[in-house]
Amino acid sequence: MKVLIIALDHQIRNALEAQLDIRGREYESVGLEWIKHEGPVDVQNPPLRIPNDISVVVNALSLECLEQHLADEELIESLALVAQACEQAAIPILQLSNSQVFDGTEGGRYRETDEVVPVSRIGALLSRMEELLRGSCHRHIILRTGPLFSAVGDNLVTLLLAEFQQGETLRLCNGASSCPMHAQDLARVVSAIIDQLSCGCESWGTYHYCSSDPANEYQFAETVLAVASQYTQSSEHPLKLEPNESSESDWPRPLMNCEKILHTFGIKQLPWRAFVVPTVKTIFQPESTEDKTDEQ
Repeated sequence: MKVLIIALDHQIRNALEAQLDIRGREYESVGLEWIKHEGPVDVQNPPLRIPNDISVVVNALSLECLEQHLADEELIESLALVAQACEQAAIPILQLSNSQVFDGTEGGRYRETDEVVPVSRIGALLSRMEELLRGSCHRHIILRTGPLFSAVGDNLVTLLLAEFQQGETLRLCNGASSCPMHAQDLARVVSAIIDQLSCGCESWGTYHYCSSDPANEYQFAETVLAVASQYTQSSEHPLKLEPNESSESDWPRPLMNCEKILHTFGIKQLPWRAFVVPTVKTIFQPESTEDKTDEQ
């Protein structure tokens, strides 16, 4: 089963490619430029076509392009073309979304059957994408996730370390929680779903996956700081962190119940803390990671 990855050259794409390499699975990676269709759609100029050797499509643009501030309608039109192409070719598509489709006011953990009530532009756009996919492509899986981090690009850890290294005291919210997850963990989950699709599983629909341990912004930063302190000269740039009661933070995300993905695909949640040490080490000592990869 060959996989078509639609993503930017960013943390999700890198993690997916690395995981598929480990699994020995063939893949092809394309970006937004692959989707753009020029001219009117007719018999001579048909819409997007999936290559004949592709068996499943993984679309990460729904998450990555939000960070690039592309026009909402451009993202919607792009997904419509991909969904139409997958439906015509009877090829399943795995679409990445996240918990921002919920408003978080109910507390607790949201299930896949709970009503979608977005309160932000991103949440509303993700909700529109989900509905578009449900209405245009029968063989689909929508995977809602938590906020991501890795050693690549701008994310929860790299931006936090950049602030730490400026030597200023960070005051972070110690109120509402989120379930951050490593891009490698997301790739593991996507790969596991693909493995079961390749075995004939047809459990289409919406699924939730996030890390197993919620944390507020201060707790997450405290964990990252403890690891980062091993690689910095504290005398030159002391790393300081203080809790803040302010609710003005982008950190909180609605928590999700992940029982369905466990019962359907046997995918267990992993703690985000297990990924912090190798992530921070890669950022501060990238050469050691490369040497280890070469040895393997």
